[in-house]
Amino acid sequence: MREYKIIRSDLGWNIYKKKEKDWLISVRFLNWNGTWCLNKSYARTFYNREDAVSALTIMKVKDGKETD
Repeated sequence: MREYKIIRSDLGWNIYKKKEKDWLISVRFLNWNGTWCLNKSYARTFYNREDAVSALTIMKVKDGKETD
């Protein structure tokens, strides 16, 4: 199960993905080159919430295609 969220950071907005499988929980942040990273300091910062929402929609579609 995946859960995507947009969170408020110091400068703007960040996107993260939380994935649960059995007892293991993984949290990854969206990086500048469109990949997911573990480190929050490398996360991409969006200055408008609307930009973050559109990027989240794109990443949901990309993740859906990779799992199929």
